[in-house]
Amino acid sequence: MTPTLASKKPENCIIDCRISSTRQLAGGGLADQKHICDNFADKNGWNTLKIYSKVYSGRAEERKDFDEILSDIRNYHRRGVKVHYYVIKSIDRLTRDGAFTYEEMKDKLDELGVQLIDAVGVIQPKQNRLAHLGFEYDWSKRSPTAAAQLAEAQKAKDEVGDNLVRMIGAEIRLVQEGYKIGSESDGFMNKKIIVDGKKKVIEAPDPARAPYIIEMFNLRVLGTMSDEEIVKKINAMGYRSKIRNRWDRRLNKEKKVIGKMGGQPLTIKELQKKIQRVNYAGIKCEKWTHNLPIKAQYDGLVSIDTFNAANRGKVYIDHKSDSDIQIYYDHNPEKLVKKKMKRNPLFPYKWFLCPTCRKPFLGSVSAGKSKERFPAYHCARNHKRIGISKKVFESTVERFVTHLKLDPDYLNSLEVTFLNKYREREREILQDSAAMNQSVSELKAQQAAKLEAIVATQSSIVRQKLEAEVEELEFQIRNAEAERNKIEVTENDIKAFVRDAKNLMEHPSEMLLDTTNLRVQEALFGLVFEETPTIDEVANGTPKLNWVFKLSSDFIPQESLLVRARGIEPRTYSV
Repeated sequence: MTPTLASKKPENCIIDCRISSTRQLAGGGLADQKHICDNFADKNGWNTLKIYSKVYSGRAEERKDFDEILSDIRNYHRRGVKVHYYVIKSIDRLTRDGAFTYEEMKDKLDELGVQLIDAVGVIQPKQNRLAHLGFEYDWSKRSPTAAAQLAEAQKAKDEVGDNLVRMIGAEIRLVQEGYKIGSESDGFMNKKIIVDGKKKVIEAPDPARAPYIIEMFNLRVLGTMSDEEIVKKINAMGYRSKIRNRWDRRLNKEKKVIGKMGGQPLTIKELQKKIQRVNYAGIKCEKWTHNLPIKAQYDGLVSIDTFNAANRGKVYIDHKSDSDIQIYYDHNPEKLVKKKMKRNPLFPYKWFLCPTCRKPFLGSVSAGKSKERFPAYHCARNHKRIGISKKVFESTVERFVTHLKLDPDYLNSLEVTFLNKYREREREILQDSAAMNQSVSELKAQQAAKLEAIVATQSSIVRQKLEAEVEELEFQIRNAEAERNKIEVTENDIKAFVRDAKNLMEHPSEMLLDTTNLRVQEALFGLVFEETPTIDEVANGTPKLNWVFKLSSDFIPQESLLVRARGIEPRTYSV
């Protein structure tokens, strides 16, 4: 470099180049700043001691990297190397936090005797406004462009605000419309679509990872496995947490990938967290939706009904319409029932209709003078009270059900249909088994590679670590093989299942009279009748049956049950 004056030593400078994001890095922003500032220093004959180049937000009120640069300047001075200039491309490269922060940073450089200067020429050196009189004070020294500098610093802050309002505002609007912003969730992949001529992003199922998430929900809904057993099966299918990049975020370092993280087996805690994420049911609920649920512009991996069943009330989505969605936590509908129970185990057949008003019966228990209790089904909706003792009412239903038969022709076709459906399920099970076999093979391959590494290494520390990894792989292999063996189905298993199912179809009363789950029982009765019958229709055998059912020939009709039950009057409570 050529000094400005031959009689003087070259003055020293440091160069500070900054960009706010890796997007700017991809555009070559740092390289452009380096080139401009280096040329500027060279034209002035300055010796460049160091060039700082970093990805760091200029909006931060305190730039920690700036404190590190000040520390370097002090070290130069202690070694007898004077730093004369701190060169930046423009004021917005120093800070975007406004005039106050700019002045504060500039004062810190002044305290060290370093002049801040920009390559575009806005920052001019201070001048002594009393020089013509031969005096100088701190307050008499001022840069002729001081006001312009402050205006430039404030303009940089305002531009940041304007840009953020435009960018973040657009993103908030997209989220509130149900589109995706940000990185994809596990089980999904971001997919760009064109809507009204503009690119927007939705989440689509990830073919590699969505099956794991769907299976978690399906197994939870099935209810035959504990969370621990579900975790073992999903891991046996080959599940490992999603691999993500690990970034170097240290100061004065350009953001770059320094490793990977993830690849861990599923845990019970992670399973429970995933099951509760409403986005898997196609619902968005986050800060930018004001924490209110909205329907996403894309389907989830599971239905809302499946989501609710899998969560068992921990998180419950009430989806009345796309514009009326509520999310409840620790939801227990039974707690909302006060006096009346829609399904009371004491009166399992209340849903049969009253012959007079054709509305469901009520159930209650009355106490007689002897304090003996009399349970009964009754109805008195704008008509004379009808009361039927619990014993008579339920024996009438049970007598009808025991004479109910499936049409033999339909039974044969149902068996064929059942076998076809079961074969479909068998195919799904075999696919799961194949996935588990592949997972076992991959684990064994990893184990073999570790064993070869143990033989090759001379380091006892490395060998000890590899042996621990081999043991962990052996544990995973045993678990995967155990889960695979659990789901293997033989032909004899299928035949035994069909035999048991056929027995139940030939004797429907076993299912219909099972009051363990009243909701299921009511649904099964719904398959028997074309429309809900009155208790009198059940008694005389005239209800409208579904075409696959019929009454046996030995069924004897009863007379009407419309009689007033004695002793069942006051002091009753509805349930």
